[in-house]
Amino acid sequence: MLEFLVGNNTLSTIVAFGLVLIPAIFIHEAGHYLAARATGIAILEFGIGFPPRACVLGRRGATIYTLNWLPIGGFVRPLGESFVHPQGEEALDADRRRLLLELSESGASTGRLLALNEARPLARILFMAAGSAANLLTATLLFVLVGMVGIPTIVGGSAGIVAVSGNSKSQWSGFQQNENITRLEGQYFESAEELLSRLVMLQGETISLTVTREGEERDVRIPVSFLEPDSQVYVVQVASASPAERAGVLPADRIVALNGQAFAGFTDLPDHMRRNGSEEIVLTVERGENRLDLALTPRLNPPEGEGAIGIGIVPAWNLDGLVLVEGGWQEGIARLSLPEALRFSADQLHLFIRTLVSLPGQLLSGSLRPEETRLMSPLAISQVGGRFLQDSIAENQPYIILSFVALISIALGITNLLPLPALDGGRILFVLYELIVGRPVSPEREGMVHLFGMVLLLSLMCVTIVNDLMNPVTALLP
Repeated sequence: MLEFLVGNNTLSTIVAFGLVLIPAIFIHEAGHYLAARATGIAILEFGIGFPPRACVLGRRGATIYTLNWLPIGGFVRPLGESFVHPQGEEALDADRRRLLLELSESGASTGRLLALNEARPLARILFMAAGSAANLLTATLLFVLVGMVGIPTIVGGSAGIVAVSGNSKSQWSGFQQNENITRLEGQYFESAEELLSRLVMLQGETISLTVTREGEERDVRIPVSFLEPDSQVYVVQVASASPAERAGVLPADRIVALNGQAFAGFTDLPDHMRRNGSEEIVLTVERGENRLDLALTPRLNPPEGEGAIGIGIVPAWNLDGLVLVEGGWQEGIARLSLPEALRFSADQLHLFIRTLVSLPGQLLSGSLRPEETRLMSPLAISQVGGRFLQDSIAENQPYIILSFVALISIALGITNLLPLPALDGGRILFVLYELIVGRPVSPEREGMVHLFGMVLLLSLMCVTIVNDLMNPVTALLP
C-alpha cells in the first residue's frame, strides 16, 4: 500500500516526521497532561509545536489545544507558568482571574484551579517526570508489539549443493548445482552435518527436501537409498603462484583422494602434509564429470595465510552423486509469546540505556568517531526514519520502523530527564532543592535559569538543523 514511498526520500522523510516524531511528542505531553489531571494541577494549554501559535484546535474546560508554527517539540502549560518559566504572584493571580471569568461566561465548572507551584513537591515531580515515563512506557509496549509481530532471528543452517551426478536416473536428478537445501520434512536443521546424520537414519524412506535458489523455494520428494556419505575436500580458493595453481588445481574442484587413498575425513589432507613436509603428493580431483590426478610438492615455508600447497578448503560430502558443503545461516522471523515479548522489550531497553551510558567512554577511546554520535535535529531524525520506513516497506517487515519509533521514544524520554535548564530534569532539580532546603527558589531566579536554558537549546537546535542540511546524517548509514 505504501510502496510509492520506496525510493522517494523527500516524501518518506515527511511521512516519517508524522509517524515518528509527532506521536512521540504528543505522547510525552499527554503524560504531563494526565499527571496534571491526576494531581489536580490546572492545564491552560496543550500545544503541538512551539509558538508562535498557528491555530486553536479546541477547548475543554480550562485547557485550550493549539497547533504552533515551529515543529520542533510540544508543551503543556500549567497554571502558574509562562511558556518558559514560573510566574510571579501577580501574573498568577491575573491568569487565575481571567480563567475564572472565561469559565464562568462559558458555563463550565470552575472547581479549584491549582497552580503548579501550589501543588505538593512530589506531585510536581510526578507531573514533570510523567512525560518521560509515558515515552518509556510507549517504547516498552512497542517492543512487545515488535516481538509478537516477529523479529529476525537465525532459524537454521543450510547445505549447499556444489555438484550433482549427470546420471538422469539418479535419485538426485531433481536437484541442481548452486542450490541450497534448507529444510528436511519441513523442519530446519543446524548444519549440513546434521542433515546428513538425519538422512542416514531415514534410509529406505521417501522424504521431502525444501530447496532454494535465488529466493525461490520448492519441495522435492525423493527416496533415500545411499548408505554412508563419502568425505571430500572442496576447494574454495587457490593462491597465485602456489604449488596447487602450478599443478592445475582450480576453485570448485573436489579433492576425493590423496595418493590414491580416499579420505576418511576432512582433516586427512592437512594432517598428511603436517606429517610429511615437502614430500610430493598426488591429489585426485573431480571437476564436473571428469576425474584428474594432479601431482604437486608442498612448500616447507609458505607465505603467511596460504598453507603448504596454497588452497582454501572446506569439508564436502558425496551422497551417491550429490555433493554438499556447509551453506549459510538461514534468517527467519520469530514470533514471540507475550512473556517472551516482555523479556525482549526489557532487554532492548536495557541495551539502549547501557549503550547510551557507554558512549562517552567509546568516544574517549576512539572506538567511535564523533560524527557517529553527533546530535540530530528533528530533520535528521525524520531523514533516518524515512530510510527505515522505506526498508520496512521494501522488506515487508514492520519491526524495522516500529523498532525505530520505540528507540526515538526512549531517546526523547531520557533526554527530557537530563538535569538541564528548561528540560523536565532541570525542573525536577529545582523541586529536589526545595525538598532538601525547605524553601523554593524564587520564581524570578528559576525563570531566568530556564530562559537561559531554552535559548541555548533553541540555538543548539538551529546549529544541528543547519549541520543536518549541509551534512545529511543518512550519508553515515550503510
